[in-house]
Amino acid sequence: SNASFVIEDETMDPSVTETYMGEWKNDKRSGYGISERSDGLKYEGEWYANKKYGYGVTTFSNGEKEEGKYKNNVLITSQKKKLFLMRSAKFRERIDAAVNAAQRASKIALQKSDIAINRTATARGKAV
Repeated sequence: SNASFVIEDETMDPSVTETYMGEWKNDKRSGYGISERSDGLKYEGEWYANKKYGYGVTTFSNGEKEEGKYKNNVLITSQKKKLFLMRSAKFRERIDAAVNAAQRASKIALQKSDIAINRTATARGKAV
């Protein structure tokens, strides 16, 4: 689907499901959030228009991690590059901040979902 963070060339098995909890703008993943797939792939970080965009961490099903700065779902800078120690520490801070913000946004999204479910149940109860 368009909403998936799968690279365009990659075809996702139709039995694989994906969940996203986080911030939205104009019906697209934008801001911070976490996407998890049933095949074990996970991304925590920044999004823009349904794509990984900004700092984040992708965890693959085998446990390997890819972290850095993304643009249109593509990792453009990573810690593998030889950076000065100070720049490297700043880079690490930005990644950690993005992951923490994604985790917060995910929790808020879950709370909003629970509130909406409870309101719907209450409204149905009053309608009967």
